[in-house]
Amino acid sequence: MKNRNILMLWSFMLATIALSSCDQEIDHMYKEKARIQFKYYTLDFNKKMIVNDKTTFSFGMKDDKIIKDTAKIVVEFLGSASDKDRTYKIKVVADSTTAVAGIHYEPVSNTQIFRAGRLKDTLKIVVDRTKLSTSFTTPENKRLTLEMEPSEDFNLGMKDGLRTNLYINNYLSEPVWWKDGLRLPYIGFYHPKKWKILISFNASFSNSETCEFNYNNQGRSYFQGLASYLNAIPTFDDESGARIYIDRLVPKI
Repeated sequence: MKNRNILMLWSFMLATIALSSCDQEIDHMYKEKARIQFKYYTLDFNKKMIVNDKTTFSFGMKDDKIIKDTAKIVVEFLGSASDKDRTYKIKVVADSTTAVAGIHYEPVSNTQIFRAGRLKDTLKIVVDRTKLSTSFTTPENKRLTLEMEPSEDFNLGMKDGLRTNLYINNYLSEPVWWKDGLRLPYIGFYHPKKWKILISFNASFSNSETCEFNYNNQGRSYFQGLASYLNAIPTFDDESGARIYIDRLVPKI
């Protein structure tokens, strides 16, 4: 029994030392350098985390006169804010990228500035619609894949946040929230004209990442209104000529 008590005491002491060592290593990690990453998740209406490693920039809602615009990708870090600007590094992943520098986007500098006093900042990329297809039935998305690299000011952050994709297109691409189970049975298949009608009902629908309306709240009246609108006012797909209803496309006869 005495030996057993001694063994238990030694086990407790070793466990305490191990935990203390782990705590010191974690603290040390943040004292050395902050760890940078792309923001790789969003929160839905119910505050549930949705992992997302892509950003879509669509010219679909833009005026035809707008040829170039700026796509924005959120960058964040693990650590404390700094009172001075810091630099981080990114690279274009060539074997995963279909967008062409100088055609679909302006070349991106390998070195970027993370501004002082911020926990999040924005990587800005100038994109161009000139050579992008406007087709909805045969959609074209050009992809720019970016990867974080360590710099003098930052180590690398969480694995899931080290690579991100920017998709560039010239049609009104499907919003992230469209296929949510609380909406899909009532708004049916996606079509850009259906989305534009919802936006005309309430400008809040224009947010492509999140939507505050579902069938259990005031969204019900909007979705019923969309169905009634499509039944009453003939609305057609520009490419095929098919008439758009809430749940189907009816081919042109």
